[in-house]
Amino acid sequence: MEAFLVEKLNMATGLVPVDLNTAANTGLRVSIKDAKRVSFAVIMGASTAAVTDFTLQQHNAATAGTSKALSVANPYYHKVSSATEFTKVVPVAAASNFVPTDFASLGGIIVFEVLAEDLDVNGDFAWVSLDIADSTAAKLGAVIAVVDEDLKPAYAVAR
Repeated sequence: MEAFLVEKLNMATGLVPVDLNTAANTGLRVSIKDAKRVSFAVIMGASTAAVTDFTLQQHNAATAGTSKALSVANPYYHKVSSATEFTKVVPVAAASNFVPTDFASLGGIIVFEVLAEDLDVNGDFAWVSLDIADSTAAKLGAVIAVVDEDLKPAYAVAR
């Protein structure tokens, strides 16, 4: 029998559904200890010329501790509006801030991936979050973190 999704991947809340225009939106920290990667799936609604600015952060503790920007050169993927396929976007240079203009007025999904080796492991950074700046216009959004576990079963691992 084929394994179910939650037996292969662990999911965590990155950001509960919110109007991204209320203030800066600090993502919840997700542990990727003993994991290969985390993918942040951002789901956003349509709006009127909202600016969506994303920042990846790394942390050395589940709460408090030290936080710093996480620069990655990994491509990200998006489906804007009613697109049926993902579009791959390769950043020009490693960056912690992504400002995809495709989502200024349209809704859709955008996925950022962070590999375990992207983190400052020498500084014991093992938690990752995705922050979204104030969108400057009403725009609903939420983030789900999908963690690719080294240890199985994924559903039994706290994130």
